[in-house]
Amino acid sequence: MAGASFKKRDQNRFKKVYPYIRKKPQNTLITGTGVSEVVIESNFVSFDDESGPVSHTFIETYSSAPIVTAIAVDSESNNEADVNIFIKSVSTTTVSFESSAAFTGRVHFQAILIVS
Repeated sequence: MAGASFKKRDQNRFKKVYPYIRKKPQNTLITGTGVSEVVIESNFVSFDDESGPVSHTFIETYSSAPIVTAIAVDSESNNEADVNIFIKSVSTTTVSFESSAAFTGRVHFQAILIVS
């Protein structure tokens, strides 16, 4: 599994200007070597008194299957989100979720793909 490392770089420190008042740092994130693009999608799916499977179609078609993380959220304040969320299947276009018990709420997820 490939990983991406990010570093902060102050853009104001690249100039050889010595003013009386120092400028506020302008930090930018730069990626490590070998990483050309990081694609991140964050969204949710709703469960309505069911255990799944519930699928979601990604906004963008990925070149390979992304890494997906998910968490159950009690959006109705009825203390039903005490369940485990399983990722049933992941493809380049869809992801499918299933829960350990029937509940009403949302599953928030993040899909991350690091392109080298």
